Amino acid sequence: MKKKGILIVLLVLAVITGVLCGGTVGYLYRQRLKFAWQYARLEEAKTPEALRMAADKTAAASEDVVDILVVDENQQILYSAKDSKFAAGPLTLTKVGDAKKYLASADYPEAVFLQVKGDEFMLNSIVSHDFGKIRSEYDDESAFENGLSAKTVYMLNRVQVRKAGGTAYVITRPTSVPGGETALKVTAALAMLLVCVYWVLVALWMYRDAARCKLSPLYWGLIGLFTNLIGLIVYKIYKHSATLCPACGAAQSAGHLYCSFCGAQLGARCANCGGKVGAKDSFCHHCGNKIK
Repeated sequence: MKKKGILIVLLVLAVITGVLCGGTVGYLYRQRLKFAWQYARLEEAKTPEALRMAADKTAAASEDVVDILVVDENQQILYSAKDSKFAAGPLTLTKVGDAKKYLASADYPEAVFLQVKGDEFMLNSIVSHDFGKIRSEYDDESAFENGLSAKTVYMLNRVQVRKAGGTAYVITRPTSVPGGETALKVTAALAMLLVCVYWVLVALWMYRDAARCKLSPLYWGLIGLFTNLIGLIVYKIYKHSATLCPACGAAQSAGHLYCSFCGAQLGARCANCGGKVGAKDSFCHHCGNKIK
């Protein structure tokens, strides 16, 4: 099979692999991605009514959402998207534990909240930690805190929606997507494999082409191996500035009249002075003679 055929086959395989892996990951994480989209809309709400509607849509997007509470400046509950137990009274939170990243409320003694902010919350909402890991981390943090290890751990994000004049507390359960971690690892491994194959193929192509043009294949092959696309661009520019012998394919300096490898004439000659002229030249740049 010719080189072009091999490259086409590899390109088709890469596209098919990318579509299959991307489709699988997208299907497994469809609920999380929908939640992330709605969460972004929650931050953009401009009126109290729009904030409540956005809270409903965001809460409905994922089964992991326990509730989304809209509160005023006194932490009084103005609206609850799922009417959970946390909607019964004010959500007054205080920090607990040495790391100070956990919050608790005297009104809900059976619960503790892992405070996650901004982009980290968005990332955890899509590719969240397994609940068991978060539970273990919390148990380690609260080992010397009385009564904390028996509590249920929730993830909490505080969203300040300034345009709507309110604050939203997004409360979720930290769970993992069944099969999601495996799919991500397989996709990452295949992506790395395809990148490695592409990287090596570029270096091999530069090696073989440099050998055909008698341009020190080892030198150019190593450049391709270490610099890849940048080295390929430099190689192409170098070749473009040279003249390729029509007989043996060797790259020659633009000023050469004959090939240094096979002795073949390189290009057309001026009939008056014998100087080398280009295929599109109308006059010889050596003597000014008109070229027929």
